[in-house]
Amino acid sequence: MVSRRGLFLGVSACACGLLLPERARAGVARPISLPELVKTSRHTVVGVPREAFSRWEVIGRGRRIVTHSRLGVERLVSGAEVSDGELWVRTLGGRVGNIGQVVEGEATLRLGERALVFVAPSPDSVLHVTALAQGHYPLRADSAGVERLTPSPRLSVLVKGEPSAVHLLVGRKLVEAIDLVHEAGR
Repeated sequence: MVSRRGLFLGVSACACGLLLPERARAGVARPISLPELVKTSRHTVVGVPREAFSRWEVIGRGRRIVTHSRLGVERLVSGAEVSDGELWVRTLGGRVGNIGQVVEGEATLRLGERALVFVAPSPDSVLHVTALAQGHYPLRADSAGVERLTPSPRLSVLVKGEPSAVHLLVGRKLVEAIDLVHEAGR
C-alpha cells in the first residue's frame, strides 16, 4: 500500500520532470566509416542551403513532414558532377503550419550555413543526406579564422565499435577533411 508521503513524492517527481525546460533527446546509431560514407554517396559537396520548404509526404507507410532544401554547391569534393550548381535535398522533419516534426539523428540543413554534405538517392530517387546526420558537417571558423567541421546538430549517439566518419572528420580543417574524403574514395 502506498503512503500519502510516497504518493506525494511520486507525483512531485513527475511534476518536476514535466516542468523541466530541456527536451528529452534520444537516438543511437551504428557508426558509418568514412570509406562507407563516400562509397554510398552520389555526391560529396561543400554547399550552402539557399532555400527550403516543408510539406507533408507519404514516406513508407505513413505521412511525414519533410523539408526540401536547395543546396547551392560551392565545390564538388567527390562523386558525380552536379548540374546547374545546385542540388535539391530532402530531410525528414520540419514545420507545416502549426505542426512541427523533429527527427532525432537527421541532418539539419540551416539556410546560409556552409557545410560538407554527403548526398545519395533514396529508393524513390529523391536525394537525401547519406547516413542522416553522419553525412552532414557544418563549417565554423575557429579563433584563427580557419574553417573546421562540426557535428550536425541532431547527431545521434554513436555505438562504440568501428572508427566512424564523425570521429575522423569533426574538428578537422576543411582542406584536411577534403583530403581524407579523397583518400577514402580510392
